[in-house]
Amino acid sequence: MSCAAIELGQGTKTILAQIIAERLKMEMNMIHITMEVNSSYDPHQWRTVASSTTYLGGRAVLAACDDAISQLKRTAAIALQCSEEDLEVGGGRVYLKPNPEYGVQIKDIALGYQFPNGHAVEGQVVGHGKYIQRHLTPMDKETGFGKPGPWWSVGTQAIEVEWDTRDYTYKILKAVTVLDGGTIINPATATQQMRGGMYLGLSFASSEEFLFDEKGIVQNPQLRTYQIIRFGEQPMEYLVEFIESPAADGPYGARGIGEYGVIGMAGALANSLSTAAQVELNHLPLIPELIWKTKKEHLK
Repeated sequence: MSCAAIELGQGTKTILAQIIAERLKMEMNMIHITMEVNSSYDPHQWRTVASSTTYLGGRAVLAACDDAISQLKRTAAIALQCSEEDLEVGGGRVYLKPNPEYGVQIKDIALGYQFPNGHAVEGQVVGHGKYIQRHLTPMDKETGFGKPGPWWSVGTQAIEVEWDTRDYTYKILKAVTVLDGGTIINPATATQQMRGGMYLGLSFASSEEFLFDEKGIVQNPQLRTYQIIRFGEQPMEYLVEFIESPAADGPYGARGIGEYGVIGMAGALANSLSTAAQVELNHLPLIPELIWKTKKEHLK
């Protein structure tokens, strides 16, 4: 399979391979995915953004599979001397639905079918698929209503902290995400993506900050001076659970989940520390000095 979706470590190519294997009813080890992307010959991909790669790429892959299945049935119908409607694809074969023992290997017809006398028909099977987001509308400036995206996902996130009243420091004990991600195609990669998102959200909530001078020039442009969560500062435990209510138009019911691990972490940490310090905290990053100053102002 050739797809222009960019692999950023989120497991996109694995998910797409699973979708292909499910549609073609064959083992994953029979699916080959081209990992590199070359814009000179790869098909166009909108962007690897908006938690949409599985949704968009998955729908395109399903369309490509259906196109390939149609071609395989057409060639197999000639080889088996039957109608295309009588055929099914699965297990690396195209076979008769009423009598599965009668069939032909996909490898024997993928480049066309050759009769014993040397005459050949059809040709190479190349499935093409495409998908574009449909029925989207701008947000109404007055009412806020509209459909800017293909789905809405609902979830909840929480943080448990250990609070030190002496110096206003804290340790993040647990980070929790429960999300309705539609059908979870690969639970392991989905869980790890949520954990990575929680780490990212907690990093900019607890320590990341751009410092500017009076001219608006960033004073900490390097990682040496831009403070991110260091090893040992991350939560001691990540808890991730999924609720699966399949999306009507997602590939096998999948929704996008990419950014949902990030979204609520800052608010969850702020709420947890607000409860611990008994003061409303609504500025980032939530460093001990900020909490101390806020508490001091609150007590005046």
